[in-house]
Amino acid sequence: MKKLLALVFICMILVTSCNGQGVTLHEETSQVSVTPAAPSEEQITDGSFLADIRLEGGSGKAYIQSPVTVNVNGGEMSAVLVWSSKNYDYMIVDGVRYDNETPGAESTFTIPVKSIDEPLNVIADTVAMSTPHEIEYVIYWERDNADPAEERSFDISAAGFDEVTLPGLKKTGEIDLQYAEMFRISEYGAFKLISIYGGGNFLLVPDQTDIPKDLPDDIVLIRHAPHNVYLASTSAMDLVRAAGALGNIKLCSTDANGWYVDEAKAAIENGSMLYVGKYRAPDYETIISKGCDLAIENTMIYHEPSVKEKLEELGIPVMVEMSSYESHPLGRLEWIRLYGVLFDRQQEADAFYEEQLALTESVMSKPSAGKSVAFFHVTASGMINVRKPGDYISRMIELSGGDYIIEAGENDGAVMSTMNMQMEDFYLKAKDADILIYNSTIGGEINSLAELLQKNELFADFKALRDGQVYCTTRNFFQQTTGMAQFMSDLDAIYTGSGEDTVFLNRLK
Repeated sequence: MKKLLALVFICMILVTSCNGQGVTLHEETSQVSVTPAAPSEEQITDGSFLADIRLEGGSGKAYIQSPVTVNVNGGEMSAVLVWSSKNYDYMIVDGVRYDNETPGAESTFTIPVKSIDEPLNVIADTVAMSTPHEIEYVIYWERDNADPAEERSFDISAAGFDEVTLPGLKKTGEIDLQYAEMFRISEYGAFKLISIYGGGNFLLVPDQTDIPKDLPDDIVLIRHAPHNVYLASTSAMDLVRAAGALGNIKLCSTDANGWYVDEAKAAIENGSMLYVGKYRAPDYETIISKGCDLAIENTMIYHEPSVKEKLEELGIPVMVEMSSYESHPLGRLEWIRLYGVLFDRQQEADAFYEEQLALTESVMSKPSAGKSVAFFHVTASGMINVRKPGDYISRMIELSGGDYIIEAGENDGAVMSTMNMQMEDFYLKAKDADILIYNSTIGGEINSLAELLQKNELFADFKALRDGQVYCTTRNFFQQTTGMAQFMSDLDAIYTGSGEDTVFLNRLK
């Protein structure tokens, strides 16, 4: 039946050469449209292009249709936002109000866009409730170099582990995890059960082994180990690589230019791994033709449930990884043990994890360095974007012996790992900080103190700048999930002034 569904679905898709572009199936017409990839900012010229977006905020019931049209005139950008609801009467961007252009139809707004390389904060007023309400949203432009920390689009407050009953199988053990809380691995003889918090249960069935009878319908079966995997989670690639299972990944949702994991980039360039379009609009035809036996997504897929449903209809198991929700940085790293089990690389994965754990523990065992640290970047609108207290970056700063300047309680309450501050507020918090670390994730690396001062002259008053203690993360850091031990060692080196070479932090002069 699954093969028949796959054949029917292939027949619905027009054969097309995608040239690395996204492919979207329209259910009503069974036609395929090609979404051009958004250009980088230096490539933008007058005209129009389509850009994928991700919306955070509100209840999640209403959304902005994606992709959106971005118009460029004289170098100035504007985006046409079409909501799924008719109930929005105005939006506010940078303090300016924009009224709905289509009363009676889906609410539509044309708003200015300063940058497609960083999030856009907006306010939208809805009249759907008894009284109008202004709701804060954040629009994320889907860029290939996104920080995996922001792959968080799932409300875990009502989630948990599903109860499991496996008739005919006896539980023989459970893998002891040290920091990870978002997954469990139970052993049932030759079978292994991967349970993901809020994400279901996956039974790994060894080759040449019969599938147990009378399993509940919600148990997802995966042949152990899958070898034609579609990976749509950038944060997972480095873990899979370190576990020695990169050869099992045949398809991905980031093209060669978007990878900072060298082996993944090389695999695409030599053809052993194929880019099949962005996660929200994958090339189903290619995925099917390559015999895909598992899709690994991050929680952004919950914004595109039809994609997950379509993959499952085609008989492809979909595993949504939750590493970005781990409360401890080493919990994120411990997801390598899940991939070790999944790809039958358990010995290699466990050995790598224990080696990295020893490195981090050698740093964490040191007394506090007593250094205050700010981790930030400057947005196109001049706001200061900082990591929240409790985020994995701020936790690593503290676990390495530093004092993060944003304290518990200074939180905007949203699910994202970052928040924006006015420069005046940041100045008061960070002007006396011992160390400044500039986040290169969105706007790119800066290479000198002069570049930082060009963003705001007030930085000249900061103690860290006067003392020469300003650093910038390298662009590859956020995809190199296995680099946490090295990053903490880098932090320790700059706290103590040991003079050791740093890998993920460049000192600005």
